[in-house]
Amino acid sequence: MKKTKIAIILGLIFVLAITIVVIPGCKNEVTETTTAAEETEADATEAEIAATEAEPVTLSLFTQAPGAYPQIFPGIIQNFEAKHPNVTIDMRVVGYGEYQSSLATMIAAGEAPDIFLENQGGDLWGVAQAGEVMDLTSYLDANNGEWRKQMYDYIPDLLSWDGKVYAIAASLNNLQLLVNKDLLEEKSLKSPETVDDLIAMAEALKGTGIAPIAFATADLWGAVDLFMVFVHQQGGGEVLKKADAGEEKWSGNQIFIKAMETIKQLNDSGVFMEGASAMNYHEDALPVWIQGNTIMLWPGGNFVIPDIPVELNADAIWWPAMTGGERILTGGTALVWCASSKTKYPELAVALLKELTTQETYKLMFENGIAPAGNLEGEAASAYPLSDKVNSQQGDAKDRFIYTPEIYSEVAVAVQALMAGYVDASGAVDMVQKAADKAFNK
Repeated sequence: MKKTKIAIILGLIFVLAITIVVIPGCKNEVTETTTAAEETEADATEAEIAATEAEPVTLSLFTQAPGAYPQIFPGIIQNFEAKHPNVTIDMRVVGYGEYQSSLATMIAAGEAPDIFLENQGGDLWGVAQAGEVMDLTSYLDANNGEWRKQMYDYIPDLLSWDGKVYAIAASLNNLQLLVNKDLLEEKSLKSPETVDDLIAMAEALKGTGIAPIAFATADLWGAVDLFMVFVHQQGGGEVLKKADAGEEKWSGNQIFIKAMETIKQLNDSGVFMEGASAMNYHEDALPVWIQGNTIMLWPGGNFVIPDIPVELNADAIWWPAMTGGERILTGGTALVWCASSKTKYPELAVALLKELTTQETYKLMFENGIAPAGNLEGEAASAYPLSDKVNSQQGDAKDRFIYTPEIYSEVAVAVQALMAGYVDASGAVDMVQKAADKAFNK
């Protein structure tokens, strides 16, 4: 029997509800007519795969270790290898903190994996701009858009630039504050509804050795996501899109400045546990919260809920409202998957990507607490009650991504500089403006 090679597997588990979550308006209506040209293309693809598989083939797959993927990937690989008997999947899994640097090193050395995951937004667009990932558009459009129909119809658009799709999504998530309800009650505190409530909580917890929120910025993404929450709370989504595209200035923009001011206010008030700028999320902030050193964890979601110990009585809430803002939820696609443009086996690489969006894979996701990126035709159950609440709200989530790589990175750096006291809110926004100027004046 062929054995799949799987390297280091770490686990933080995505979550899903017993009830199937269907995002309104996301069903794709298409005709069922298949043209002769499309049939010919499909036949040619099958012939190329068959020819490729005449001899044993090994496909490399590189991934982080979030959520339930360490549990479901053996099943996905088993299903794929059953359909392609001469193909072996060599999967390497590393922790989140080292993933991006490891991937960059592999790509720079000309040793990119055949299949790898990316973060939607700046990271994905960076490898796409560099020509390191395949254009998947023709595969998605083949056979009257058969593959597109396996995902919610808005997803390929989120992963495309200039009409070309560079990745597919296998799962969805949204970001919430996770709350230790027992610790909240023990300290005679109430779940916060406003930023002022958070500041009052920090004051009440002074001298106890417990902080309101475990928060990490060393791995960048949590800082960007918090900034995005405060932009959206002010109704700034469209302004952000224009600034991200170089059509609007960052400097002097009061929406961006106020978002930075709010982060600074929370930091200076002791809302975040000390040392956030040196923390990584999975390795540091998550354990700090689980160990009871903070009331809450940011960000939380279906990617981490199953890692919460059974004895920890947890809840998930939307980020409290800033002054003059309203509570909103951010989210979108979770993991997105690419095929290397340098792969020796493009048709097999695409076939493996397609395996991530099959009904068999979606069922595995539901059973292991992951919200798949398309409709599951049937029912599946999850063992995680909190996931019911989180995933049922996916349709409320606003886009959490910044798409220009230089801007994405600089927002995170600017938040770190702000929290360290090196710049004020306006100065932090000016840092992002300089990155935007560089990005759009190459």
